[in-house]
Amino acid sequence: MKIHILASLLIGSLLFSCSAKQVENVEAEPTQTFKNKGHELVYNMVQKVGDYETLRSKKNVSYTYTYQTPDGKKDVVQEKYIFEGELSYGAYVQHERTLPQLEGVIEQGYDGSQFWLRHNGEFLEDEKLLKGVAFNRPTNFYWFSMMQKLLDPGLVYEHLGKDTIGNKYYDIVKVSFESNGDKPTDIYQLYINSSTNLVDQFLFTVADFGKMETPFLMQLEYEEIDGMLMPTKRQYKASTWGASVSNDPWIYVRWTDIQFNANITPTLFSKTNSLTSQLESKKNRNIMQPETDKKRIYREGIEAVANSGITKSAKQVGDVAPNFTLTNALGESVELNDYLKKGKVVLTWYRGGWCPYCNLTLHELQNELENFKANGANLIALTPEMPDKSMTTAEKNELEFEILSDVGNVVGKEYGVVFKLTDAVATIYNDAFDMNAYNGDQTNELPLAATYIINEEGKIIYSFLDADYRNRAEPIELTKILKSK
Repeated sequence: MKIHILASLLIGSLLFSCSAKQVENVEAEPTQTFKNKGHELVYNMVQKVGDYETLRSKKNVSYTYTYQTPDGKKDVVQEKYIFEGELSYGAYVQHERTLPQLEGVIEQGYDGSQFWLRHNGEFLEDEKLLKGVAFNRPTNFYWFSMMQKLLDPGLVYEHLGKDTIGNKYYDIVKVSFESNGDKPTDIYQLYINSSTNLVDQFLFTVADFGKMETPFLMQLEYEEIDGMLMPTKRQYKASTWGASVSNDPWIYVRWTDIQFNANITPTLFSKTNSLTSQLESKKNRNIMQPETDKKRIYREGIEAVANSGITKSAKQVGDVAPNFTLTNALGESVELNDYLKKGKVVLTWYRGGWCPYCNLTLHELQNELENFKANGANLIALTPEMPDKSMTTAEKNELEFEILSDVGNVVGKEYGVVFKLTDAVATIYNDAFDMNAYNGDQTNELPLAATYIINEEGKIIYSFLDADYRNRAEPIELTKILKSK
């Protein structure tokens, strides 16, 4: 009996020892601590919608912001942000509230250090107007990321209790900002749904405009976008601290066409006339034009390319770049590998000399060519155009880099960047300028406006792939990448 007891004790001791060692080898996860119950409720809400690290991992966002007041006046803004550094850009393609005295496209930007305003391509330096930009840019960014930023440092949380609205139960949390001096700060009073952990509505003040006594009530509806719950539908009006709903009409805010991790570069946010800013201005001027069948057909054409998955199936960073030999505008054979023996290659496609976005891009690539060469790279552009057409394009744009005719998109298909136009778009192109004659075939196929950087070993080290032909790789950013690789 003693032996059995001793054996049991020994086995138990060994098991405990092994178990203890296993526990020692497991790193304890950091415990989340809370200032109070209000802080804990906000934390749990943010985990439900997606925290700021999740948002930051998506790098950037593009969406349409629509703001409509009870008198029917509306602003429609193409918003773009880079989360790292909180860079912000907005193009007002309809502005019945914001600077209605200015006709045409209004663009605002913040590059991390400077606010700027551009009207129909020209920068404005009026201090009063720039103060409006200094309010709009960070405000719009904050509203988009508000739920995530409710966990920022320097916030004060207070659980005010519970309330029932209709048949829903809520925890009420007051969130305010630590104040420096006597300057008032904004206050948010959140109504967190006890069942869903979501903020269904909240009261807020606007300290910048002295709106502290009478709060506004904001009501929210959510939509799942790329794994995050975004409050894409909002309406607000003046209220009381008891969240009473008056008979006043609502102000409506909508976020639509949200796209995370788009092809957005820091150049867009800078006060420069970069290719990106020129293309964006051109695109926004087109958006402002009345809706037509042609605009709808082009838009549907872009959607068809996006839905095809081509940007995912094309050659990507890390892939080996297929070698090729093509003819340039002078009838000379040009091989990719011959150029790779001299250094890196920036390889880009353009649709044709008939495309205004392509001509603008070629012009800016020419302007940046010296910097490419200074960083050990040559530039090669491919087009499905026949050689005589590509020569015309090269001469018109005074290009000093290789323009190679990829008739039939043979090389483009090896890189996976070729798609078939919708019948409606192909009809417009052929009726307008006889695209098939330009390209010498009847396929109605075009390449993406793709760009790769290929290193001396033939590996792709950078790729720009976008379903929208109006978006292009920024030459200035290409130089930065060449410098860093």
